[in-house]
Amino acid sequence: MIEITETNVLPFGRHGSDQQPIFSVNSGAALEDALTQLSHLLTCAHASASEMCDARVVDPGLVGATVHCIEGAKALVDALLIRGE
Repeated sequence: MIEITETNVLPFGRHGSDQQPIFSVNSGAALEDALTQLSHLLTCAHASASEMCDARVVDPGLVGATVHCIEGAKALVDALLIRGE
């Protein structure tokens, strides 16, 4: 079993015609800090998704915010799980 103590660098958020990532998780963030941030991102994603479910008309900004939070959360988990090179 691998001991996970910190994040590894991981670019994410591919946008534009060239599909280059515009965000990244930095290497060296402590596990506890990464998990705290992950919790915040998931809380925000849940709140915005709940708001969309209650709305009669979906706000494109809420959709984008939800996707961005989920994308960031996934990147944090992936950055914790990949092995440093």
